[in-house]
Amino acid sequence: MAKSKNAYLFSAHKSNFPSAVFSSYAQARAWIEGNHLSGILMEYPQDQSCYDWAIAQGHFKDKSAIDRAPVFIAKFVSAYQQNWHFEHGELLEHIDV
Repeated sequence: MAKSKNAYLFSAHKSNFPSAVFSSYAQARAWIEGNHLSGILMEYPQDQSCYDWAIAQGHFKDKSAIDRAPVFIAKFVSAYQQNWHFEHGELLEHIDV
């Protein structure tokens, strides 16, 4: 994901919703480490849906009507979005896509 106009959302393990939003990875990581948190930090495009971003980047192509259905679009996230896993504030091994 391009490094401009992105947001970094943190979701704790077993949570249904993100608990924090940051404008930079560095801010997010410092907060996670400082509070010894466990969960996932995920990069999201701003002013664009994950669905539209994935199509624009060539990471997803709709192949059927279900791929254009509101329920599909509303829940869509891409494996190509950067994400980092933390356990007790420590970054676990990160693998780029």
